[in-house]
Amino acid sequence: MEEKDLLLGHMDDLANRAVKKGCAASKFLTPAEAQRVTAHFRYRPDVALSFDGGFEGAERVRAVLQHPGRGACDRAGLFAALAVAYRPRDTLRHRDILGALMALGVGRDTFGDILADRRPALLVCLPELGGYIRENFTKAGRVGVGVSAVGLDALPARTEDLTIKTDTVASLRLDTVLCAAFGLSRTKAAELIAAGLVSLDYILCMQPAKELEEGALLSVRGLGRARLLEAGGVSRKGRIFVRIGCY
Repeated sequence: MEEKDLLLGHMDDLANRAVKKGCAASKFLTPAEAQRVTAHFRYRPDVALSFDGGFEGAERVRAVLQHPGRGACDRAGLFAALAVAYRPRDTLRHRDILGALMALGVGRDTFGDILADRRPALLVCLPELGGYIRENFTKAGRVGVGVSAVGLDALPARTEDLTIKTDTVASLRLDTVLCAAFGLSRTKAAELIAAGLVSLDYILCMQPAKELEEGALLSVRGLGRARLLEAGGVSRKGRIFVRIGCY
């Protein structure tokens, strides 16, 4: 069975559980997995699907399936929030915390986003995993850490820190917008797409002529990410005005 079939088959099992018990939730999904799940349940009326990563703007989320009319899931029972403290003279990056958790044998789908750009760092995990992480996560590389439980209200909403570009493009094709976002030549954009280095809304896209819509997120391995914020209006030369946010 293909990987995506395993995911969607598991989601069907959760949906059946929600029908019987009122509520069921997946482990943490990547944005691409969440999109597949959304499409899968688009026409299923017996369960209501929502996503929650523990705080507003989370990228990795749990799919929450509820039987309509049976009330809401206990959101507090879906997550454990943890603070990772360390000495002021030390530095911890996202990859340091991620690597330390993986070294403990913690599956990537059992914890969500890591907010490493603050002190203490914060992370979200399955509630049944919180105690294990607090007891066993004592070092990240050479940096000693102390982990404590915090309430979900301690997690800040994630806002997008973007550098805004305005430009005009001949069309809203993937390759054309890619050139405007990253300052590439048309040839270079085509090479990146053909090499499988470009994702559209977290899903690999190898179609240079793919038409983009407002809100589309472009990811280029090695270059970063950009979002098509706005497209509208035409210049005297027939080109489309666009606003692009670069991460």
